[in-house]
Amino acid sequence: MPSLPHKPALDPTSTTILVTGASGHIASHIVNEALQLGYRVRGTARTKEKCDNTTKIYDNSNYSAVVVSDFSKPSPEIDEAVKGVDSVMMVASDTTFSEDAKSVIEGVVHGVEAFLRAAAKEGSVKRFTLTSSSSAVLVPRPNVEMSVDANTWDDEAVEGAWKRKGEAIGPNPYPFVVYAASKTEGERAMWRFMREEKPGFVCNAVLPNTNFGRVLRGGSSGATGGMLVDLFREGRRAFLPPQYYVDVIDDARLHLCAAVLDGSLENERIFAFAGPFNWNDAVDAIGRVRPDCKVKLEKDPDEGRDLSKVPNQLGAELLRKWFGQDGYKSFDQCVKENLEGV
Repeated sequence: MPSLPHKPALDPTSTTILVTGASGHIASHIVNEALQLGYRVRGTARTKEKCDNTTKIYDNSNYSAVVVSDFSKPSPEIDEAVKGVDSVMMVASDTTFSEDAKSVIEGVVHGVEAFLRAAAKEGSVKRFTLTSSSSAVLVPRPNVEMSVDANTWDDEAVEGAWKRKGEAIGPNPYPFVVYAASKTEGERAMWRFMREEKPGFVCNAVLPNTNFGRVLRGGSSGATGGMLVDLFREGRRAFLPPQYYVDVIDDARLHLCAAVLDGSLENERIFAFAGPFNWNDAVDAIGRVRPDCKVKLEKDPDEGRDLSKVPNQLGAELLRKWFGQDGYKSFDQCVKENLEGV
C-alpha cells in the first residue's frame, strides 16, 4: 500500500467510499486507486450480475458491491447504498446518448438529487463528489477561441436540447447536445441543493474531458477508449471534434483528491483537462508509440484545433501534491497505455 505524502481529509483506515457505476471506465479506476491507497470501497451496479463481476475484477476484501437498479429517482436501494459511508462519489450517469431530452435530463437531475438527499439523511457522509463533464461548461467547436472559468455553464447545450430538437451544435450531433445538457443541469442541481438544503457535508465536482488511457483487466474501455482502438485497428475516426483529453488514471486520482484526500477542496469545480488534441494528433501519437500499426492512418488537413482556454492548473497541482506526478500524463503516454494488449 503506497503511503500518502500528506495527512488526508479522510483516513484510509476508517473510511468507506461509495462509488456509483463501479463497472464503468472512470469509476473502475477510481475504485482501483482507492483500494491501492487502503480505502474501503462500496461499488454500485444496476444488476447482481454486474455486482458479482466487479467483485471478481477487484478481488479485494476491502471492496463490496450493492445493486442500485435505477439512478433516476429516490429508492430504498439508494438509501441502503449510502448507509454508513463517509464519502459519496456519484460517477454513474446517463450515457445512452438518447434524443429524448426530457427523459435524459430529468433522469440525471433526479438521480443527483436522490443521492444528495440520501447522503443528507445519513449522518456519516462527510464529502460528496460529482462526476460532471467538460460538456457542462462548453460545446467544443474547432478553431473558435473561447475562455471558461468556474462560473461558466453550457447554456447553449441546455437551450439546444429543449428548443432545437434534433439539431446539431456545430460538429456536435443532437444526442451529444442532450448529454451535455444533462451534465450541465445535473451539476447545477448539486450546487442548488447545497445552497438551499445546507447539508452537513462538503461538495466538489470534477469536470473531465475525453478520457483515454489504460483499461483495467475485465473492466470497461468506455466509449472514448474504444475510439483509439478503432483508429488503430481500422483507421476509423470517431465523431468527436477537436477538444481536450485527460488520462483516465489522472481523472480517477483527481476524483479521490476531491472525495477523500485534500481537505482544502470545498465547493470546487476541478477541470480535468490535460491538453488539447485532435485526431491528427492521435495519428501522430500512434506512429510514435505503436509503429507496428498495420493500417495506413490518414490525416485530415481541415480538422482544426480546440482553442478554448480552461482553468486546468488546479488539477495539475493536485496530481503533483498527492501523487508525485509532473502534472498531467502526456498524450503519447495515454495513447500507448490505451492500446496495451491491442
